[in-house]
Amino acid sequence: MKIVVNLDESETIDPIDPIGDIMLTDDTTTIQEKSTYLDSWFDALITGLKTVTQGKNIAVEIVEEPELIVFEPWGEGMRISYGDRTLSISQISEFTEALKLIAEEFLEMCDRPVEFDSNNLLNVIRNFVNNEFQPQMTEEMLR
Repeated sequence: MKIVVNLDESETIDPIDPIGDIMLTDDTTTIQEKSTYLDSWFDALITGLKTVTQGKNIAVEIVEEPELIVFEPWGEGMRISYGDRTLSISQISEFTEALKLIAEEFLEMCDRPVEFDSNNLLNVIRNFVNNEFQPQMTEEMLR
C-alpha cells in the first residue's frame, strides 16, 4: 500500500485550499486524481478508515469530486473503491500506517500552523496524525 501526494507548487501553497495530486496504489491497481483538494481527500480517507475499523461499509462524498469513495471491510483488511477502480489492502494497519505517514508529510508541506484554524479539515488531519489511532478489529471482521 502506497499513498503519494504532490502539492501544486506553481504558486504559493494555500493551506486554506491545498490543491495537488493524490495517488493510492496496492501495487496492482491505482486510484489517482490530479489538481484536487487534498484536504478533502484526507478527510474522506480518515473517515473511511475509522468506519472500516468498526466493521462497517461507508460511501464518502469528496465534495469537489464527482465520484463517491467507498470503503468496506475485507477479511483483516479493507477495500477502497473510487470510480471503476478498487484497491484491496490485506491489513488495515498497513493502510493506517501509510495514511499517517503521508498525512504528516502533507501537514509539513502546508506548514502554516497559524492558519490551520481557518481550515477545519487540516485540523482533522492533524488530530489523526497526533492521536494514536490504532485499528480495532471487531469479531465480525475476524470471521
